[in-house]
Amino acid sequence: PRPDVIVALTDGQTPWPSARPPCRTVVALFPRQQPSYEDSLNYRPNLPPDWALTVTVAG
Repeated sequence: PRPDVIVALTDGQTPWPSARPPCRTVVALFPRQQPSYEDSLNYRPNLPPDWALTVTVAG
C-alpha cells in the first residue's frame, strides 16, 4: 500500500525531490549548530519545499 503521509525529520540539509510526492509531506525542522560558512552573507539555507507542511522544532 502507498503511504498517506511522509514525515521527514531533518536539520534542513536535505536533498529535496524536485517533484511533490503523491501524499502529504510533513517536515520537522530541527535546529543545528551553525558552521562558520553559514555566517557568510552569500549563504542560503536549504529550506523545505513549499509543498511540504513545515514544523520548526525548538532546540
